[in-house]
Amino acid sequence: MSNELIDLLGKSKLFNGFSPEQLEQVLSHLQPKIITLKNNDRVYKKGEPAISCWLIQSGNLMVKRASLRTPFRQMIYQKGSVTGIQGLADPGSERVVTMIADGKVELIEITYEGISHLESDTQIQLWKNVSRVLLRKLAVSLSRESLD
Repeated sequence: MSNELIDLLGKSKLFNGFSPEQLEQVLSHLQPKIITLKNNDRVYKKGEPAISCWLIQSGNLMVKRASLRTPFRQMIYQKGSVTGIQGLADPGSERVVTMIADGKVELIEITYEGISHLESDTQIQLWKNVSRVLLRKLAVSLSRESLD
């Protein structure tokens, strides 16, 4: 199972550029785990403390919104995409949305706990990748806003 998990982590934007040794560190210190959800299972809920993020392995997610006309919006993710990055970037802060499984979904959960135990070069690469993921999400958000 660990070789399969290392392979899955290596395909993620969050661990882009990691060496096999760095991925082993991630496996031993962050202890990622595979989570399988059924339709309408909740990944995270608005107001909960953000302590994890998830890598999408298969399936689709929906964000629950306050809008009565369209209370759910399907999110389009690719395999290896990240949801809930707030759990790494701002651990303990309150989640601002609720994310729900749209059908069967397989995720890899990554917790903030253990990051400080990674070697410094591994931590630096992880934070660079977190920054890239956040910048991409910001760019997408800004481009959508400019279309409205």
